[in-house]
Amino acid sequence: MDIAGQIKDIVLFQGVSQEKIKFLVSQSIIRKFKQGEMVIGEEDPIRSFYVVISGQLKLYRSSVEGKEQTLQLLGPGDPFGLCTAFATNSFPANAMAIVESSVLLIPGTVMEETARQEPAILFNIIQILSQRLKDSMEMIESLALKEIPGRLASFLCHMLPEETSNQKASVELTISQRELSKILGATPEALSRALRKMANDGVLSTAGRVITVLNRQALEQLAEGE
Repeated sequence: MDIAGQIKDIVLFQGVSQEKIKFLVSQSIIRKFKQGEMVIGEEDPIRSFYVVISGQLKLYRSSVEGKEQTLQLLGPGDPFGLCTAFATNSFPANAMAIVESSVLLIPGTVMEETARQEPAILFNIIQILSQRLKDSMEMIESLALKEIPGRLASFLCHMLPEETSNQKASVELTISQRELSKILGATPEALSRALRKMANDGVLSTAGRVITVLNRQALEQLAEGE
């Protein structure tokens, strides 16, 4: 498997020489995880960078009562563990494979050595963390200020391609509705009710994991709380 070729174009390694990427890969290991298998647990001490090679992972937190909040979905090319790789801190969330997945583990010491020689990596890390901070702030705002239909509308607006304007457009979920409910901070039953109401109002239609937006303007208004 040409891992160096697969990862050379992802944001984390943009501007980094092919030789350095090959060096990183040569010092790394690939681990495979079955569906539902934990990759990292909350408070696990780690000193590695992780890059998803195939499959899909979710980052989530759990309360003492067992309530789960999905923080982020990760697909091929997505790195994680960026904050803890240069320190001895514990990982701030759980990472679990939603489907069978493979992950590249790059030792923190190797990344440190490479970053000193290739500062582009540090700028890339800042860029990735800045975007994730923005996404997290938007999630906090959505969970705190919007009802479930508004949260769902915001999620779908984010998933839709911009060029669709007010035309019909479809979103194919890569996760189940149960997993989507965890992202939205809702129960599966509440999500089903929201989907049913939005379908009755002519905003969207559903067919399995495919959600077709019938009225983008109404969806955007709902996302904005109107």
